[in-house]
Amino acid sequence: MLNFTVTFFITIVNFLVLFWVLKKLLFTPVTKFMDARAKKIKDSLGEASIMKAQAEEMQARYDELMAGADAEAERLVKEGEERAKDEAKALLEKANAEASATRRRGEEAAQLEREKARQELAADIAALAAEIAGKLVGRAAAAEDKRSAEILVRELEAARAR
Repeated sequence: MLNFTVTFFITIVNFLVLFWVLKKLLFTPVTKFMDARAKKIKDSLGEASIMKAQAEEMQARYDELMAGADAEAERLVKEGEERAKDEAKALLEKANAEASATRRRGEEAAQLEREKARQELAADIAALAAEIAGKLVGRAAAAEDKRSAEILVRELEAARAR
């Protein structure tokens, strides 16, 4: 048979008091902390997905600019070749010289166009990188951060070109 003595009831009361104290001092603050952390992580992931979408948009713009520069270079080269063929009928030697000069100008123009597009995109990427870094660190991006990001992007472009 069960024996309910005073110590049994004191133990039950002690257990309930301990449970209440632990709930107030441990469970509630830890739960609040975990909820706040989960919300912060969720917000960070949302911001990251927005930044990823912006980066993809910039990449698409860069690809479009590069495709336009290649098409322009191709158009200039074809134009030079057609001009050379027409003039080759009259003076073969003069036409060959003009075709090579036109091709060279077309390639230089295409190279300048590519370089201009790369520089514009590098500046945009550097600004975005500085802004992303600033957001991750929790402060506004300073002009110094943007300059550092531009230098880094230029160095990466130079390394890629090699």
